[in-house]
Formats: sequence, C-alpha cells, structure tokens
Amino acid sequence: MVAIAPLRWLPRALDPFNRKASPSPLFDPGDFAPALKTRLLILQPTPFCNIDCDYCYLPDRQSTARMSVDTARLAAARLREDGLLGETLTVVWHAGEPLAMPVAYYDEAIAAMAEAIGPECQVGHSMQTNATLIDDAWLALFKRHHIQVGVSVDGPQALHDAHRKTRQGHGTHARVLRGMSRLRDAGISFHAIAVVTPDTFNHADAFYDFFVDQGVTEVGCNFDEAEGLHSQSSLSGHEPAHAAFLARLLRRTTLDSRLRVRELAMALRLIGQPLPKQSWKSRHWPYNAQALPFALITVAHNGDFCTFSPELLGQSSVEFDNFVLGNVTASGYLAAAGGQQFRRLWAAILQGTEACARQCAHFNYCGGGAPANKLYENGDLASTETLYCRTMVKRPFDVVLERLEQRDSAPRGSA
Repeated sequence: MVAIAPLRWLPRALDPFNRKASPSPLFDPGDFAPALKTRLLILQPTPFCNIDCDYCYLPDRQSTARMSVDTARLAAARLREDGLLGETLTVVWHAGEPLAMPVAYYDEAIAAMAEAIGPECQVGHSMQTNATLIDDAWLALFKRHHIQVGVSVDGPQALHDAHRKTRQGHGTHARVLRGMSRLRDAGISFHAIAVVTPDTFNHADAFYDFFVDQGVTEVGCNFDEAEGLHSQSSLSGHEPAHAAFLARLLRRTTLDSRLRVRELAMALRLIGQPLPKQSWKSRHWPYNAQALPFALITVAHNGDFCTFSPELLGQSSVEFDNFVLGNVTASGYLAAAGGQQFRRLWAAILQGTEACARQCAHFNYCGGGAPANKLYENGDLASTETLYCRTMVKRPFDVVLERLEQRDSAPRGSA
C-alpha cells in the first residue's frame, strides 16, 4: 500500500480570506442557468499502472482493484436519474492505466452504460493511455466504439525516459513509440499529452519536431503539478523559461500549422470568444467545470464519487473525508448535495471563485481556476492564484496576446 501524503492546510488563524465556518445554502439544481448538466464523466477503472512515472500524484498505483461493469452502469444510470444528462456526454477512462483492464471489460461496460443512458444523449468515450500495451485487440476496440485516444508521451527519448520509467527503472519511450506506430498504421488518430519540465524548455524545437514527426496533430503541455503524492513542482523558479518555451512553440506553430499546441490554441480562441456564462442565483461566472457542482463527476473503481477537480477524489483529507461525497451503489449524485460535507466543500470553492473574480484580470478566460491546485499549492480551496493558473492559463494567454499585438503593430509586409 502506498502511503497517502497529507494535505497542507493553512492554520485557521492565518487564513488570509477570513472564511466563515458556515456552509453554503442548501443546494438546488434549479438555481442554475443554464440548467445544470454533467458534461464530463471521469471513470477510474483501476488505480493500477504498469509503469512508474516519478511525477505521478496518484496513490495506490500498485493496486489491481477493478471497477465492475455494474458500477460503470450505475455511474451512468445515476446521471439519468438525477436529470444531469444533456444532449452530449464525454466519458473519460482515466486514473491508473486504463489498458491494464481486459478489452472485453470495455465492450461490456460501454454497452451497459449505453443502455442505462438511453438514446437521447450522445455519448463519446475517450481513453488516456501510456500506449505501452496497445495491440491488435485494443486497436479493434478503439475502432468498434469510436474511442478517442490520448497518448501520454513527453517528447524525445531523453526527455521522456528521464521520468516515465518501468517499475524496474527502465525507460518506456521505445514501447510508447511502438504503440503510437500501431495507432497510425491502423488509421486511428490520436492526440498527445506531454509533461514538460525545465529540461524540456531547453529543447523547444526538438520537442515540437518530435510530435510533427510522429504524425501528432495536437499536443497538450501539462507540467509536474504539486498534487497528492507529488508534493513539489519542478517549474517553481523556472517560470520565465516556460514563457520563452511557449513563445518558441507559438513561433513554430505560426510558421508550420501541422501541430496544434492545446494551451496556445485555447488562448487564441478565448481572446476572440470568452467563456460562456453560468449563473447561480444572482451570481454570474464564466463556465468552469472544475468549480461548478456536478458539471464534472469522477467515479473511482469502487463507486466512490466526487465532483469539482478530478484530482481531489481519494486524496487524504480529514476535513472533507478524502473528498468522497458518496457511492453510486448507494445513492445518486444529487443526494450528496444535501450533506454537510458537500456544502463545506462547495462553500470554500465558491469563496475561491469570488476571490478570483475580484482580483484576477484573467478571470473571464478561466472562471476561477482549479480547486485542487488551490488546495495543494496554497493549502486552501478558497485561495486564488496558483502556479497552475500562471502556467496553464495566464502565460499562454499573455504570450498569444503579445504575439497578436506585435503582428498588428508590425509594418505591412513584415513577418
């Protein structure tokens, strides 16, 4: 059993936000406009992972526990029972390594979920995988169910193998490349998610060229966040280098459109079209699934569930009972909203969102940040700016905006 790292709480006496201990008012889905719907259902079929990345935040990665098909069915059925289904729903199979489960499991689970949800909602499935286990059976499954595939790969071998290793300490890059090659040969498109570190910043062109050479059309640049078991990020003290890295990637994408960098593309889109608004009673915010109850729901292998940031579920917390709000085998999602635990959690997140609205110039492009990062970095869900905010929202936005301003001010005909 892997020990769960304790969360870092600010002492109440030092709470800079003067939080009140009272929970939020009773939850009523009818207080939201547009109507409250779940857009993203994250299922954690197993905590087990067949490799051992040194920046992983998840506990119990050696556990081989598995989600039953009936639990997956209930996770979907509860959405319908609670009226949380909209026109579309994305189901993401995540957590440990989803391909550590049998192929037959997904055939059964996807069919059971489709029956539970019914034809009124269009459901799409997605898997995030390290690609080391991909074979012909998995390729057939991806095609059979039109599953969107994301591959976790950090770029060139030296960057990737420095962190993504087997349990015996060997690099996994060659195995990941084989998996990506299988996907390409089968005609299955896929995106990539890379974890960038200060070492990556020194090799922006090699990083970009790797994904172009691999036929990847979109890459997301995550970083080693301070979450859960991973208590410190390597980006601390290297933020100017990250800005230069983003600027170089933006320059490359401007000259060569074969690769889309998720953070830069998102910033460009938001500059032209800010986030849609979500209202709760008299309060209005930009839509942010991580700060909106039940817009995003995460279900663990045993049926435990949480809403808000998916990284919260199962992490150690005395105050919030490890962020487990309920279990799909016992009740629906909205039943949890009547409990004191949910009300305390939501009250703190509301305070953090309102503080961001008052203080942050980027609020209309973010909607209040990620509660999990506020907690892990600042020790308080009601806090504001984080390294995550600066890295994933503010710097990409500012880099793109600066580039647009330079282009508009440049003499006609210049680059």
